[in-house]
Amino acid sequence: MVASVIIVIKPRLAITLGDPAGIGFEIVHRAVNSLAVRRVCSPVVFGNISFAGYFKNIEFIASSNIKGYLKTGEPSKKAGIIAVSAISEGTRYCLGGRTVALVTAPVSKESLKMAGVKYPGHTELLAALTKSLKIAMIMTCGNIYSVTVTRHIPISKISENIKVKDIVEAVNLSVDFLKKAGRNNVRVVLCGLNPHAGDNSILGFEEKKIILPAYRILTKSGVNITRPLPVDSAWLKTKNGQYDLVCTMYHDQVMIALKCIDAAKIVNITAGLPFVRTSPGHGTAFDIAGENKADASAMIEAIICAARYV
Repeated sequence: MVASVIIVIKPRLAITLGDPAGIGFEIVHRAVNSLAVRRVCSPVVFGNISFAGYFKNIEFIASSNIKGYLKTGEPSKKAGIIAVSAISEGTRYCLGGRTVALVTAPVSKESLKMAGVKYPGHTELLAALTKSLKIAMIMTCGNIYSVTVTRHIPISKISENIKVKDIVEAVNLSVDFLKKAGRNNVRVVLCGLNPHAGDNSILGFEEKKIILPAYRILTKSGVNITRPLPVDSAWLKTKNGQYDLVCTMYHDQVMIALKCIDAAKIVNITAGLPFVRTSPGHGTAFDIAGENKADASAMIEAIICAARYV
């Protein structure tokens, strides 16, 4: 009797170190050396050459070779250049097929701006680098998925930036992503912008003039979606298992709820790119950078999610 041999080929994932003045190095170092991550993928780490010596037995790609002092815990032009170099090189590897997914450690929007990057964050930068015309920012926490129509803009500009086509696009991209991930008949709950979802336009007009028309278009196309609901009701019902995807109008309608559910499990997914991209759902944490206090749970979760989706 001949024994059979099963060979498991683990996916190669590109993992960037993020802003070098933040907690990116700490959480990536812990994550790629964890059994949970090594079981599911072969990590390829991208960052400044100065970090190469810390990744023993881990493939490291020097995406930049910038020398000189860099102050921990503060944004800077130098930090922004290092961060965007890693993102660009990791993206190039994914587009070239040398890695199959991209997992990004947090970046500082201020550092990116100092470095001359005109995009407010990873999502928009990756869309530009990959020439992706339609993208969506999905935030997940365990079995809960959410998408936000607007992303990193001031509260004062949210109303003017909510468009019918953007709501339709965000929902369709998210539903398509979830179907590819194995979820059938995705149940979507659509959130209003105003308290009580506008209360029949007493508290705002956006629900009637913008969100309802988007709902009608999506319903006609076959999406299983609700009329605009108050955000608090939408989240409670989703947490209780009634819906698979929450479509919100702006950033904090997502993040406040998810951080109350389980901050350590939040993962950011970009839908619409030619490859899978995930990221932990937190920032650079400049206040604790370099103190060896950073929790790598969300980074580990982001890497595992990327491996699972590919």
